[in-house]
Amino acid sequence: MRESVIYQDILQEGLEQGLEQGLEQKAQEIATNMLNEGVAIALIVRVTGLTVGQVQQLEAQTNHNQAE
Repeated sequence: MRESVIYQDILQEGLEQGLEQGLEQKAQEIATNMLNEGVAIALIVRVTGLTVGQVQQLEAQTNHNQAE
């Protein structure tokens, strides 16, 4: 079964998805740290590759967590 082309395609796709999720999670972690240091959203977007909306959402979450 492991030699199957279909199996290999599914395995490769799963690995790629996992890698993408890991990279996005790391970018969000970096963005959160940058927000905590007062870095401008525009710079965070350029550095991390996240969208403005994603960074603004992280900012809102960060502000909410700090208020608690």
